[in-house]
Amino acid sequence: MTNPQRIAAVLPAAGQGSRMQTTVAKQFLQINGQTMLQHSIAAVLQDKRVEHVFVAINTDNKQPIPSASADVSFVQGGQTRAESVLSGVLHAMTQGFSHVVVHDAARPGLPADVLSAVIDAGTVDDNGAIVAMPVRDSLKRSEPDHQIVSTQVSRDGLWQAQTPQVFAVGLLADAISEMGITHDSLTDEAAAMECLGYHPKLVMGSLKNLKVTHPEDLELMTALLKPSPQ
Repeated sequence: MTNPQRIAAVLPAAGQGSRMQTTVAKQFLQINGQTMLQHSIAAVLQDKRVEHVFVAINTDNKQPIPSASADVSFVQGGQTRAESVLSGVLHAMTQGFSHVVVHDAARPGLPADVLSAVIDAGTVDDNGAIVAMPVRDSLKRSEPDHQIVSTQVSRDGLWQAQTPQVFAVGLLADAISEMGITHDSLTDEAAAMECLGYHPKLVMGSLKNLKVTHPEDLELMTALLKPSPQ
């Protein structure tokens, strides 16, 4: 008899987001009356299969954080994204969760149907699944140390990774630990799983699921998340 699947979400939220050009960590910036982090927490709770959210924060940021609740816990984050993710994954493991939905705290516009689709795909087998979008624009490689075009790069078969990314907790914890939390290539959870020989499924993402990185991204997200007039 197999054990029932139990799903938690992990949000790494310990970073500063220096490219936002603000003294406030970007996950604590306000969007329509709530912090970006609050919007992202609500986004991963849109699917009722997500029982709990572990948010990895930097307690030294001195930023006000939302209150913990029955379905949200705050855990200590790390110096790198991977270290923060691993912290949340290990907390999920100790509390008996079988799978984790890892989502960027700076992607508050996650559509409910995208979340459900990646959970469906990511819990079928050990390969897991990630949200991603096929590259749409032409790609150019620059000359080293010069902002001029060196060559065209083919878009064929290229996808731009997003989050959420869904994996079994034990496998993901092992993969991150094996690759190392400071590894330069560990830019997302799929990279760690690929290092162990797994091939995560690709689930179609959404332009609404953009990652807030620059000030203009915040403007776009504010418009996307604006409440509909009553």
